[in-house]
Amino acid sequence: MAPRPTPKPAPTPSARPAPVPVPVSYPAYRTPPHKHAPRGGPSLVSFTLLITAPAVLAVAALRPR
Repeated sequence: MAPRPTPKPAPTPSARPAPVPVPVSYPAYRTPPHKHAPRGGPSLVSFTLLITAPAVLAVAALRPR
């Protein structure tokens, strides 16, 4: 008669248990308040022209002839 194979030992339990997910609560989302455009000062169109007009004039004056 053939000898019986020895059974493998049972695995030992791990030292640390698996982590359990914990529910997380986030604060309520609040939209930031809208920033109002400044009432004083030049309008956006005037400000754009104030910046671009000198640059256009400088390019026209300094172009090679």
